[in-house]
Amino acid sequence: MPTLLEARESVKKLSLDALKIVQSEKTMTPSEQKEALDKLEPMLEEAQKEVANLEYVEEKRAKYFAASNGDLAASAEAEGRATLKSLGAQFVGSDGYKKLLGRGLKGGQWSTGDIELKTTLAEGTVASPGPGFAPVATPTVLPGIVDIKFQPLVVADLIPQGTTNSVLIRYLVETAVTNAAAATAEGAAYGESALTFDKVDETLHKIATFLPITDEMLEDFAQTQSYVDARLQLFIRLKEQAQLLTGDGTGSNLLGLLNRTGLATTIPKAGQTGPPLFPASDNSMDAIYRQITQIRITSFMEPDATVMDPLAWQNILLAKNSQGFYYANGPFVSEADSMLWGKRVVHTPAMAANEALVGAFAQAAQMFRKGGITVEASNSHVDYFVKGLVAIRAEERLGLAVYRPGAFGLVTGI
Repeated sequence: MPTLLEARESVKKLSLDALKIVQSEKTMTPSEQKEALDKLEPMLEEAQKEVANLEYVEEKRAKYFAASNGDLAASAEAEGRATLKSLGAQFVGSDGYKKLLGRGLKGGQWSTGDIELKTTLAEGTVASPGPGFAPVATPTVLPGIVDIKFQPLVVADLIPQGTTNSVLIRYLVETAVTNAAAATAEGAAYGESALTFDKVDETLHKIATFLPITDEMLEDFAQTQSYVDARLQLFIRLKEQAQLLTGDGTGSNLLGLLNRTGLATTIPKAGQTGPPLFPASDNSMDAIYRQITQIRITSFMEPDATVMDPLAWQNILLAKNSQGFYYANGPFVSEADSMLWGKRVVHTPAMAANEALVGAFAQAAQMFRKGGITVEASNSHVDYFVKGLVAIRAEERLGLAVYRPGAFGLVTGI
């Protein structure tokens, strides 16, 4: 029979084993991951039940030990009940009520007389409990953690993913073309065509963070490390999304899509200053389609998605014609598959307000990762060992190649 500490350690170890399987997409196929998790899940559930049983026995042991030594107050506390009497208990235990029972309740009018109650029926607080408050020695611990929500991760899903073993990604970009093809007479010299290329280098960039956590937190809550690992990975992904869109390329920053040279000319919604100017009747949807057309004409690429901030998407969905009818499908249609002009729409606060990025994401850009996100824990950080702290860190290395910047264009004022 394991001790409570041993049972908790077992749950912790099994949780970490399950996490390693989930994160082993580079070394295991999905079917292998599923098979391994299917074997591990019953063991984890059994270990969690063992912890619950041992905690129950430990609670009862404290209660009965206190009672066997005559410490009734401690026994009641171990059971999770207050020793204060309720108003009802005080009433039926009063002399007035006992005398009334002695004479009988039948016949004539009667009264118990004034009965002094020690307090009013108030729940109180932990610091100052009332008779309606029962101090709990062993709380009911609800599963999971109420987390803080963050913006959805949508941009990386639009871009094809690749892997690399090098710190440098190099590709050639055709920068100039001389097409001398022409109708040529028999025996005449052929026109000479020419191609000019530029070499483009993209370096890998690191995104990293760490979080300190106490030994007690890791020991007392079996799933804490798994949860912290997942949160650290989310923090990395959030910064990754911002870098993919708006990274300025300085220092350790990645050069994001919106800061690339050679992007398609920005299309402003009608009525805004700056060329090109379009008819005043243009709405936000018209401006986005004009950018789609511009990319088709200038880069000969077909845009496949639009990334915009949630307010811009709201303005489009709520737009109505002169008769008050929605241009879109209205409030009774699911938003599960957001589409505009037949192109996928994703919305994220990572985009500036009232702006949209139209692009051929699947063909004109590619992300490269060196390995995946790695998560490690250690107590060797500064004086963490003597303070009982653990540093859990997460990092990833990635690069962004934009083969055709002209396949991406901004729409403003929508």
